[in-house]
Amino acid sequence: MVMQADLEKLATLSSVELSRIEKLLALLKAPDDLTHLLLVMENLNRALQAVQRSQKIREDLDDATEKKEEKGLFHYLPVITQIIAVLKGFDRESCPETWLDQSGKQRGIINDHPEWAMLILTPDAECYGNDAYWQHTGVVMACSAVQRKRHQAHIGSEITAACRDIRTIGNGKKSLGLLVEIEMDATLKSYRQQYLLKSDEILEPLSGIELLVRKVLDHKGKTRDGGGGGGHPARTIERRVDVSDSDDEENEGPEKSMQLLESAGDEQAQGRQRAAGLHPKESQTLRAVSFTESKASPTLGFDLRDLIRRQSSRIQHISQSNQRLPFRYASLSRVELSLAAKAAFELFTGRGRFEKRDDEDVYAGLLLLLMIWLGRPVEQILGMRVYNHRHELPKHRKDVLAFLIEEHAFVLLIPSPEWRNSLQDDAKKLLFTAGGSTPALVDEVVVVASPVRMGKFISRLSLVRKSRTKYRELFPEWRHGGIEEAMRVAVSKINRTHRMRLTPRRISQALFDEIVGHSSDWVDAYLLTGHRFTVADVAAHYYSVPAGYLETLYHAAAVSLRNSIYQYLSVEEKHYYAFKQVVQNKGDHGSKLNLKPILLTRLVKHLKGELRAARRLQPGEESWRQTHNHYVAYIAFWILFATGYRAVNDLVFRWREIDFASGFLAISDKDDEAMSQARVVWLLPELRDQIRQYASHLEVLQARFYQRASLYEHLEAVLSEPQPDVPLMFFISDSWQMVQLSPENLRRHVPLFTLPVNASRHYLRSALRAEGVRGELVNAFMGHAQQGQEPFGAFSTLTPVEMFRELAPVLSKMRREAGWTVQQGLADD
Repeated sequence: MVMQADLEKLATLSSVELSRIEKLLALLKAPDDLTHLLLVMENLNRALQAVQRSQKIREDLDDATEKKEEKGLFHYLPVITQIIAVLKGFDRESCPETWLDQSGKQRGIINDHPEWAMLILTPDAECYGNDAYWQHTGVVMACSAVQRKRHQAHIGSEITAACRDIRTIGNGKKSLGLLVEIEMDATLKSYRQQYLLKSDEILEPLSGIELLVRKVLDHKGKTRDGGGGGGHPARTIERRVDVSDSDDEENEGPEKSMQLLESAGDEQAQGRQRAAGLHPKESQTLRAVSFTESKASPTLGFDLRDLIRRQSSRIQHISQSNQRLPFRYASLSRVELSLAAKAAFELFTGRGRFEKRDDEDVYAGLLLLLMIWLGRPVEQILGMRVYNHRHELPKHRKDVLAFLIEEHAFVLLIPSPEWRNSLQDDAKKLLFTAGGSTPALVDEVVVVASPVRMGKFISRLSLVRKSRTKYRELFPEWRHGGIEEAMRVAVSKINRTHRMRLTPRRISQALFDEIVGHSSDWVDAYLLTGHRFTVADVAAHYYSVPAGYLETLYHAAAVSLRNSIYQYLSVEEKHYYAFKQVVQNKGDHGSKLNLKPILLTRLVKHLKGELRAARRLQPGEESWRQTHNHYVAYIAFWILFATGYRAVNDLVFRWREIDFASGFLAISDKDDEAMSQARVVWLLPELRDQIRQYASHLEVLQARFYQRASLYEHLEAVLSEPQPDVPLMFFISDSWQMVQLSPENLRRHVPLFTLPVNASRHYLRSALRAEGVRGELVNAFMGHAQQGQEPFGAFSTLTPVEMFRELAPVLSKMRREAGWTVQQGLADD
C-alpha cells in the first residue's frame, strides 16, 4: 500500500502538486506499492518522447481527450521528468524500497496493471535500444490513457491485449521485427493501416494493439456483453444493411438490415449440443432476424473483426476439447483390437489377405503395430527415429520419439506445459534449497522397454542413416503420405471383411484407455501417449509426476493390453516376450512448481512464528493490526493449500458460500455473475473451526477499533446478518484502511514465500494423486471439468457426499503432516 506521506514527500521535492501526481498514477493504473517506480517513469518518458516525433499522432491523441480540462498523457511529460530527477536523488532508506527496484520482475501485477507491467523493462533487454519498440510502446500507453479517460470501468480486453503484445516482444517471445519504425508524418489512422494491417487483414501477432487503436479511433469501449441462453441477451456478430434502390420507382418502406445473433438456445438445443459432445457455451446456435435500423440502436457500429479476433483462437480449442468425450467415440473391444493386431502382422509379413503388397504396405503394417503399442497419434509415429543405443540420443529431446536397438526400448516424449514460465532466482532458491525439490524435466523423455518384439520387425527394414545425424528414419519422410494412405486402405479392408468399425483414431487411442483404466487419470494417459485435449492439458500444468511412475504405468497398461490380445489370438503364455527394463528413469515431469511436503511444513512453521511474534508485542492498536494481518495470512494460506482456490483478485470465499453444517463450500474463483462455472469442495472440520475463530476475532477487533470509522463500518458489514456479500478476509494498512486480499498483497505480506501464490494448486493436485485419489475426483476438486462432464451435473456419476467420503481421510493426513492447527487471534486476549 502506498503511504500518503511518501507521495507527499515526492510531490514536495519535485515541486509538483500532489493531485497531479495522483492523476498521473491513475492514468497509468499504478499498483499500490508503485513497484519499479523509477524504472517505469524512465521508460514511460522514453516512450512518449519517441511518439512526439510523429506530431500528427500526438495531435490525434490529444484531440481524442473529449473534455479539454482533462489532460492526456503527453501533458504530464514535465511531471514525469521532475519525478525521475527526484527519484534519482533518493536512496533506499529515504523512500520505499520498491520504488527503486531494478530487478525487472513483473510477477503479480500483469493482469491487474497491464500498462505498468509493460513498462517494467530493464536496459539489458534486446529491444531497449530499438527506437521502433519505444514508438509503438508510446502509442499503446497514450491510447490506453485515452480509453481509461473515456470509458473508465466500461473497457474491454483491448488494453490488456495491446500491452501483452508489447510485453511479449520485449521479453523476446515475439520477434522484434514485427515493430517497424513509424514515419514522421503518420496519423493515428494511417498508423493502424500501415503498421497493424496487411492487405486489410489484421497482423495476428499485433492484434491486441490493432484492437486498442481501432477502439480509440471509433470511440468504443466494451463491445462484448453477456452470453446466449438462460435469459441472457444474444450477442450480435454480423450485420448486413440492405440500402434502398433510389432508381426503383416502386420502392416503399425504410431500409432494412439483417442481423445474425449467437445464442446458446433453449434447454432442448443445449441437450442436443451436449449429446454431440459440444458445450453450449462453445458451440452456439446462429439465428437470423430482420429489423429496421435506427441511429439509436445499441448494436450500431459493431465491428465483426472483434468477433473474428476472439473466435479464431477458439476454433482449435473447441476441436481439442471434444476429442475424447466418451460419447464422442466408442472404445474398441478386445476382439476388434486382436483383429487389428493380427491384420497389422499379416500386412507387414505379406500373409493372409495381404499376400499381394508393396513396400508401402510393409511400412503401413509396422505403423499399425506401433499405433497399438505406443498409442501415439499417426503424425508422431511417422516421425519416429531409430538409434543404436541411448547414448546417441540428442541433448535436446523435444519432439523425439524413437526406438533404441540395444536396449530394445521406446523413447517416449513427455510433453511439458506450453505456458511454462521460468522461475525467478529467489523462487528457485526457495523451491530447490529450502524445499528440497529438483528442477522439473522440460520436454524430456521416458525410456520404456518394449512389451513386444518390436526390434524383430524393425531389423527387417533397410534403414538409411541421415547425413550428419546419429539416427535413422523409421519411416522415410518422402513416403509419409503413401504409408498413411496404405494404412487407411488396410483398415478399410479389415472393416469390410469382418464388418468392424475400426478407425486409425480408435486404434491409436486403445492404449490411452488402458492407461486410464490403471491410473484413473486422463493426465497420465496424455503424458504417455500425447493425445492432447483441453482438460488434460490444463490439469497437466499443475501436475508433477515421477518418471519412474510413468515407466511403471506404461508397462502395466501395455502388458495388460498385450495379454488380453494374445488370449484372443490363442498365443500361448510361454511365447510372451519377457522384456527387461535396463534404463532407470529419474526426475519429475510436469509442473515447474513441484512442491515437496517439507516446503509446506516450513511455510506453516514460519506463519505460526510470525503470528506468535505479533501477539507478543506491547498491546495497542499497532500490535492488534499486525496480529490481524498475520492471522489473515495464516488462514489464507491454509485455505489455498486445502482447497486449491485459484489466486485471483479475492483469494478467499465469503460467508454466504459455505455451509458450516456439512462443510461444503461453493467456490466461484473463475466465473461470471451467474456462477455457471462454480465448483463444490469440502472443508475439513479443523479448517471450519479456524474460520469460526476468525469470526470471533473480528468481533473483538471491531470493539477495539470503534474510533476508526471506515474500518469499523467494514467490520460491521462483514459481521452483519444474514450472510453478507463482502470479502471475508482483508489486511489493514498502516493508514488504517481495508486492503484487499489479492495475490500481490498476500505475497507482499509474506515476502519469504517467493513462489507464485497459485503454487498451492500445483502442490494439491500432485499430492492428491500421489496419495492415490482417483483422477475424476481430483479434477472435480480442482475445477478441471471436461466440457459436458461437469461434476455433480447431468452427465456425472459423482456426488458431493462421495467426494467427501473419499477425500476426508486423505486431506486429514495431509493437514497433520503439514502442521496446520487452529490458531487464536485476538478473541482469547
